[in-house]
Amino acid sequence: MILLTGATGFLGMEVLVRLLERTDREVLCLVRAPEHAAAERRLTGVLETLYRDPSPYAGRVRALAGDLAGDIAPPPGELELVCHCAASISFDLALDEARTINVEGTRAMLDLARDAGARRFVHVSTAYVAGTRPGEFGEDMLDEGQGFRNTYEQTKWEAEHLVAQRSGDFGSIAIARPSIVMGESDSGWTPAFNVLYWPLRAFARGLFDKVPARPDGRVDVVPVDYVADGIMRLVERDATGTFNLVSGPDAATVDLLSELACAHFDRPRPPYVQAGAFGDAAADEHGAVYLPYFDMSVVFDDTRTRTQLGLRAPKLREYFDALMDYADLAKWGKRGLSREEARERGALAPS
Repeated sequence: MILLTGATGFLGMEVLVRLLERTDREVLCLVRAPEHAAAERRLTGVLETLYRDPSPYAGRVRALAGDLAGDIAPPPGELELVCHCAASISFDLALDEARTINVEGTRAMLDLARDAGARRFVHVSTAYVAGTRPGEFGEDMLDEGQGFRNTYEQTKWEAEHLVAQRSGDFGSIAIARPSIVMGESDSGWTPAFNVLYWPLRAFARGLFDKVPARPDGRVDVVPVDYVADGIMRLVERDATGTFNLVSGPDAATVDLLSELACAHFDRPRPPYVQAGAFGDAAADEHGAVYLPYFDMSVVFDDTRTRTQLGLRAPKLREYFDALMDYADLAKWGKRGLSREEARERGALAPS
């Protein structure tokens, strides 16, 4: 039996899909809820977000009620593996609150996995444990004297240290570090419209007439299907160590992102100005916390991911229009399709 955390979140949903469709294993999903019936209702909602008819998988997936920041029910039997995708991805939480979820929640999952006999632990971190360090950031790098832009980065960095300290509790441990995760590369599907979507939506609405970033700044974006495929390979194999699930040297620049957005939305190229603020638009949309991710010089190395997992992220140019087409269809999160419906629609779209 596999225990998956974060199944109610965007990335965790994609991992759940792969566990259900590519394996015959029983999947136990930790769901934040006060008791079992409430957890099952939330999990049913996840399956309905993914499938028009989830009944073929209903017998193989169950909910485990619990909370990373509180009590977790013991699993019903031994675990083979724990895949820990759950975290708070809020950038503006107080440090103590972020630590409760991202660090102490990871500690709780490590304890649960050990006590349930799990032989393997797969931990999902973030490439942005690199913090403010410029230049190349490799898969074996962690302590580089970097500062952090927010409590999310800092607490994910602290959680990686905790996982490394507990490696002796398991037969093997692997850490996945995705960068900025966007929708599916083929259908564009996503239930979450944050980070990169926020400034793109504002640009499409004509709110920005200039770009407050360096044109050569890196925007390391990856589609969720690539990240979920990487996590699944870590679930299915005994590869150990840290794997950057990133675009790496192929990451888009701010200038390329601007080019793609202007072409898609049929808008003129705006000038670049010194990074600082988007003015009132940022305050109105509560999106200012995302702006530092559009003015970065870090380049993530993904050699281990490419050589050991055989994965390389597609280039943003190849799927940008699919992302924006789905965003428009979903009215930027105000409505949407199930993942299955979005994929069917994408398959029918003219090439």
